[in-house]
Amino acid sequence: MNQGIIFDMDGLMIDSERTINKAVVRAGREMGLADIENVSLRTIGLNNQSTRELYRSVYGEFDFDRLMDMKHKYIDEMIGDKGFPPKEGIGELLEYVTEKGYRVSVGSSTREWAVREFLGKIGVLGYFDVLVCGDMGLRSKPHPDIFLACAGKMGIAPRDCYVLEDSPNGIRAAYAAGMKAVMIPDMLAPDEEIKGMLYALKASLTEAMELF
Repeated sequence: MNQGIIFDMDGLMIDSERTINKAVVRAGREMGLADIENVSLRTIGLNNQSTRELYRSVYGEFDFDRLMDMKHKYIDEMIGDKGFPPKEGIGELLEYVTEKGYRVSVGSSTREWAVREFLGKIGVLGYFDVLVCGDMGLRSKPHPDIFLACAGKMGIAPRDCYVLEDSPNGIRAAYAAGMKAVMIPDMLAPDEEIKGMLYALKASLTEAMELF
């Protein structure tokens, strides 16, 4: 089999988005950032640089690094050393598709050290021999660069790759890459634009198993 599956991480393999968003909102309110609740949702799926650019497009020049430092502090308070919990079915899905001969990779906007740490904590890092992360010099989702790099490293044509994503920005990236975009929504439901880009819409990782 020469087919691949690219997995996002946050909100797809680990239940992290709500905790991250809660920490950002708390930090933003303390810094007096108006409408932080809605602005923070727009950053789901973006890497650090694109998140910085989005915030500065809204708030102008402000102390973005302080916002991120406060966010990480509050995340640490909430999860401690245990990391984020796994999404239901991720271990079973990875075991199933790798046994069937699919190549699997991680395509995440999160920095590599965090991808390795959090996937290691839930015991699935060993399934992946390809990691393409948000600090590797590629354009952020919704650009297709991260997913195209995954396909290249797996040696698989984009049209033969599935992408499992929870966020609209991730789906836009998968669609732009010419891949089969499968959405498993977490915090953001697909609108009509996103629905038009989807190969499939599934309620859970367990339900997505039927695609393979």
